[in-house]
Amino acid sequence: MNELIINANQTPGVVTFDNFEEVKADLEEYIQSTFSDVDYETKGIDIATADYEELKKMRNAVTKKQKDLKKAYSAPFETVDKMLSEIVAIIDVPYKRAHSYVDTAGKTAKREEVMKYAYAQAEQYGEVGKHIVESPAFYNNSWSTKSASVKGIHDAIDGILQQAVTDVNNIQATGGEHIPVLMARFYETLSMDGVKSFLSTLTESQEQIDPISVESDNNVLGYKVLKITATEDQMASIMDQFEMMGLEVEEIEDGMPKPMEELTSPDFNSFVAFDIETTGTNGAANGDGEAQITEIGAVRVVDGEITERFDMLANPGRKIVPRIARITHITDDMVADQPPVSEVIKMFYEFVGDSTLVGHNIKSSDLRYIVKAANKAGVHIEVPFLDTYLLAQKFQEQQGWKKVKLEYLSEYYGFEHKEAHRAWSDAEVNAQVYFELQKLSR
Repeated sequence: MNELIINANQTPGVVTFDNFEEVKADLEEYIQSTFSDVDYETKGIDIATADYEELKKMRNAVTKKQKDLKKAYSAPFETVDKMLSEIVAIIDVPYKRAHSYVDTAGKTAKREEVMKYAYAQAEQYGEVGKHIVESPAFYNNSWSTKSASVKGIHDAIDGILQQAVTDVNNIQATGGEHIPVLMARFYETLSMDGVKSFLSTLTESQEQIDPISVESDNNVLGYKVLKITATEDQMASIMDQFEMMGLEVEEIEDGMPKPMEELTSPDFNSFVAFDIETTGTNGAANGDGEAQITEIGAVRVVDGEITERFDMLANPGRKIVPRIARITHITDDMVADQPPVSEVIKMFYEFVGDSTLVGHNIKSSDLRYIVKAANKAGVHIEVPFLDTYLLAQKFQEQQGWKKVKLEYLSEYYGFEHKEAHRAWSDAEVNAQVYFELQKLSR
């Protein structure tokens, strides 16, 4: 057919309620004078029944008029609407078949395009990369939709590859005799949760074996006291490896450098709360360098009030890991024209002065970056610090907190977290959380 011509007519109708204002006014007056002050507890059931019947009669008269008008004006449309639906049903049979083919072909073409990029990116990781992109858990069906942007898909693929390679390295370093089985499990799910769950099942199965049949000198538990000399980064990596291997480690002595005094009692009301963001890293095992600072945010608190703010982006001198950029919303373009870290750390040093530093999880993370950057820039930050993450852990069981992360605590106390994972926002809300923890410490 060249053109589908439908001859249908519609005559607009006019519906009026000519005496609306008059009826409304009379009714309101009658209801007010007759029914508003009736005490049915005193008048009894007979009066209440009579009133109910009279009001019901008036209400039915109004609703009947509503239905009559609606039917009169909707019936013609409903008749023609049913006819038009039959016409649409005739068209729909081939339409849906053609649409399904076009949609499937489009998604197939986009999938091929996406996987072409994925394989190209995976080449840098060799066979490991190939196994990752061929995992049944790798492809996200949302990538095939028209709304999915190419940049967004590429960033997601880069993030998946980098995280998966890191996970593979951890499995190979700690999996022992279970490595082949754990690797197969990981490539199936691309999830460390599944691997840990599977490893736990294996461990439980082994524990159920008759101990007499497997007892040997190699199965007797023992311990050695070791002194490990390493840098802070190396020591952190070693402790992570111990945890992954399921070993029980008791810290008897901490001989790591402590250039700053750690405070544990929140008995002060003036300080500088701070936070940093970094580039992240894919790890030395993957040929990537150390993470570098991209932002330092801080607020000065004097006698419980924020009096001054510090917020600076820094050029880290390296690329930001895509998955970190997605979390912090700090991109390579944003920091390209910013001062280098060495200049920003000097400005932060001047801002801090001799104030006590307060931050969340800074002892094991932020302070390492701050101290390293400061020393490299020729300044030395030697003020005391208090870690609110460690402080919050003391009250976690008592308060029934599921977590002690800053986002959780700020939501728990109802604080406005304007932009989570941005240093300036985290620093500001951390100052508020500090004073709540101070109340619990009294």
